[in-house]
Amino acid sequence: MKNLYLDYNSHTPCDTSVIIAMHDVWSQPGNPHSGSHSFGWAKQQLVSDSLATFTDIYDCFEEELLFTSGATEANNLAIYSGIPIAKKINPKADTILTSHLEHKSVLNPLEIAADKYGLKLLYVDITSEGIIDLKDMQTKLEQNNVLWVSCTMTNGVIGTNQPIYQVVELCQRYNAMLHVDASQAGYLDIACHDLQVDFLTLSAHKIYGPSGIGLLYSKHLQNPEFMPIISGGGQQDGLRAGTLPVPLIVGFAQAAKILDDTKETEASGLRALRDRLLNGLNQALPITVFGDLDDRHPGNLYLAIENIDSMQLLNNLQPHIAFSLGSACDGLSREYSPIMKAMGIPKNIAECAFRICIGRMTTNEEVDLAIKLITDGVNKICR
Repeated sequence: MKNLYLDYNSHTPCDTSVIIAMHDVWSQPGNPHSGSHSFGWAKQQLVSDSLATFTDIYDCFEEELLFTSGATEANNLAIYSGIPIAKKINPKADTILTSHLEHKSVLNPLEIAADKYGLKLLYVDITSEGIIDLKDMQTKLEQNNVLWVSCTMTNGVIGTNQPIYQVVELCQRYNAMLHVDASQAGYLDIACHDLQVDFLTLSAHKIYGPSGIGLLYSKHLQNPEFMPIISGGGQQDGLRAGTLPVPLIVGFAQAAKILDDTKETEASGLRALRDRLLNGLNQALPITVFGDLDDRHPGNLYLAIENIDSMQLLNNLQPHIAFSLGSACDGLSREYSPIMKAMGIPKNIAECAFRICIGRMTTNEEVDLAIKLITDGVNKICR
């Protein structure tokens, strides 16, 4: 039996054309920071061409982009370098706002930064549909002197898209600096200048690109207060030391271009497959889906099967099917999910929840097999 991969929120396999684009670059000599010979120039040109792709897709300037090892580093860099800039601009502000919809690579650095700078860290409420509560955000902005807001664009667990333009408007009204994690938002339009965000982070391996490469966008990169967290050589204008991984950059750019060209058609196809999966499971099992079904990552389902422990189900189905209990970065933690708790979902129901995400390579046949495997797995538990 073919093993099924239904964990695309965690990691997307490299698109074949991305692998082809990277292939020849791996064997080419030359350091992009070696400006004295043609091999270095050739690598510099590849980086320059890739940057041109990113600026076109993400509506920004080259000098506003910084390559990182992924979204985790980009989020850390945004927070640790951005908050001192925000303090310089707004020295009386004393509060950070975020929500439990954020990834740990946002929440953990925010906790550290709040402690370091003596700032209050407040969490905005989440609606029962998995959307940030804009009324509560406005109330907290009104009642506190807010320095910084971190808000995801698409949550990576329950898959819900967030009302980012309304969040931007609120942050501008109350003079709060805004950081947006867009690593799971590949099927949305990500236009940095149009959004008018201060910091935005991206990841290649969420959009069928290679692991190990990400991007930080910021309008503040040229600010002298911007503090690098990796020191060494003067690469990337001294903002992030280390030789640029040109094959990964080329692959990232290729992946971004493919998705930009096809995302509307692809998203429509994913929704059709997702609905096929949902309808099949609904016919066989008592399931509950969490989060707004319309405004979410098109391949994502976060659901629970009544009275079925999700970890037991996942373990029983190995190695035939891959899905997850939540974010891959949470491992197999059985702690009460902060997202589910914030949504008002009882702990006993949260323990039944799991995440399925289909993707570009998923077929109708695989969806039908997944329905059968999950249904059979539940029936075995119930015997």
